[in-house]
Amino acid sequence: AVVILTYVVLQGLLGVVPRQPILNESIRNVYFHVPLWFGMIILLLTSAVFSIKYLRAGRVGDDVVAVEFANTAIVFGILGCATGSIWANYTWGEPWPNDPKLNGVAVGMLLYFAYLILRGSFDDEQRRARISAVYN
Repeated sequence: AVVILTYVVLQGLLGVVPRQPILNESIRNVYFHVPLWFGMIILLLTSAVFSIKYLRAGRVGDDVVAVEFANTAIVFGILGCATGSIWANYTWGEPWPNDPKLNGVAVGMLLYFAYLILRGSFDDEQRRARISAVYN
C-alpha cells in the first residue's frame, strides 16, 4: 500500500497530464480529490452496514467498527472539501461556487458531525450504540 500510494503521489505531482485550456495543472487534483470522495462514500456505506448489523445482532464490536468507519469517512470528507476548494479556486475563480453538489456535501458532512456529537452525548454504551446506529 505504501509503494502504491508513493507512486500515486509522485505521479500526481510530477507526471504528464493533458493540457486543457481551463484546467491546466489543476487536472492533477483528480489523483487526490476524486478518490477521497469515492473513499468517503464507501466508508459511510460500510459504516451504515455495520450499524444495521449492530441493530440486528447487538454486538458492541459492530458499533465500534461503524463509528470508526464514520470517523475515517469524515477525515476523507474534510480532505475532499479542502482539495475541492483549491481546485475550484483555480478552475472557477472562487473556492466555494454556489453549486448544489457542494452544498449537499456540506449538509452531509454536518449531518455526520451531528452523528459524532450525538454519540458523545450518551454515557450508557448500549443506549449510545443503539441510538447512533439508528441515526446512521
